[in-house]
Amino acid sequence: MVLLNAAQRKCVEDAIMETCRIRKWDLLAVNVRTNHVHTVVSIGAKKPAIALNAFKANATRKMRESGCWISKLSPWADKGSTRYSGTNKA
Repeated sequence: MVLLNAAQRKCVEDAIMETCRIRKWDLLAVNVRTNHVHTVVSIGAKKPAIALNAFKANATRKMRESGCWISKLSPWADKGSTRYSGTNKA
């Protein structure tokens, strides 16, 4: 299990905001904890797994670029939890 420190949590939050800005997704909420991350994001008709994978990839890249993740292994679980909110189910 990975526990994210303050610098790593900041990198992850910045990466999620950047991913949403680049992809023109509406980020409604983000909460990066020591051992998991919560986001609420509007991604249109895209499948939630697209956002999950984009967030993981960009967050890992940001942490490696900043030097706060030096392992060759991924900090993330193989899968993640994705849920639809309200009536936006595809």
